[in-house]
Amino acid sequence: MHIKKTDRLHPLDVLLNELDIRHQLIKPRTPRHNGKVEKSHRNDQNRFYNYLKFNSYNNLIKQMKSYLNRSNNIPMQVLDWIFPIEKMF
Repeated sequence: MHIKKTDRLHPLDVLLNELDIRHQLIKPRTPRHNGKVEKSHRNDQNRFYNYLKFNSYNNLIKQMKSYLNRSNNIPMQVLDWIFPIEKMF
């Protein structure tokens, strides 16, 4: 597979630049990172997406904020059992 380079910025990158948030990509085909990413996606699937039911966009946003708040306050082994929100600060 060949990935074509472009000068255009993805909308997420535009937003992150505006918020002065550094967006760091992992190298493609990096097995040691892939397992962590897959586990994170699996946890999100099991804790949130499997139970997701919403009746409006605003309701979806509210549920997502609640989930993010909850998930950022769960200690993680990969962070030596501290909360992700603690690691950020």
